[in-house]
Amino acid sequence: MFGRDRLVKQVVRERFVVTPVSGPTFTAVLVDADRTSMHFTDVAVLSDGVERPARGELYIARRNVAYLQRTVPNVG
Repeated sequence: MFGRDRLVKQVVRERFVVTPVSGPTFTAVLVDADRTSMHFTDVAVLSDGVERPARGELYIARRNVAYLQRTVPNVG
């Protein structure tokens, strides 16, 4: 578990597509993470292939995160 925590800390400030165990999939920038939760900002909910911006920041329990996929920046 602690190795995974270090890995997550290395990718703070990067954008992810987050698939929760329950709730809608969203994209966001990871701001911080600890053993129990993850903190995201610049959140947009994905629905029908469209990103809908959400206000505020999001805190989600790590046990509710099924998948994290780092996004590739648009180049060119």
